[in-house]
Amino acid sequence: MKAKLQNLLTTVFLLLLSWPLVAAEYSHPTINRLLASEDPPDGVVFELVHWDDDTWSWAAPMIADLRSQLQGKYPEIDVAVVSHGKEQFQLTHDRIGEQPEALSQLQTLTDEGVNLHVCGTHSQWNEVPESDYIDIVDVSPSGPAQVNDYLKLGYRLVVLRRP
Repeated sequence: MKAKLQNLLTTVFLLLLSWPLVAAEYSHPTINRLLASEDPPDGVVFELVHWDDDTWSWAAPMIADLRSQLQGKYPEIDVAVVSHGKEQFQLTHDRIGEQPEALSQLQTLTDEGVNLHVCGTHSQWNEVPESDYIDIVDVSPSGPAQVNDYLKLGYRLVVLRRP
């Protein structure tokens, strides 16, 4: 009986030690620095500039997970996403069926107050009108200018890369 109890306690102890590793699926150096800081940032802006055809399948869960980590320490933190690479065109009405799980995550994020922007200049260069984007997307005049606007407000920039 004593050996079983000791095994149980050891297992619980090991699970508790590994909890932070299990809870966070993604890691990012900027997020890690923010979590280690005692001063809360005014907000975080995630920047995406990718050219692969399935960016949102990895980016949406990454954004959700990193945001969740931030909210664990800073529950009221503001979060925005600025997309200004080829991936922004994956957020158009005619492509919504390509990454349904990712778009569902993005819908949840925007419902929870995350602002999702794409670059209007890039859209114009590719002749994609604002009306082609799904409803959760805000078409900013310029993606880089939108990022700079957030930085001027005190947001911290987190540039996302494919894991």
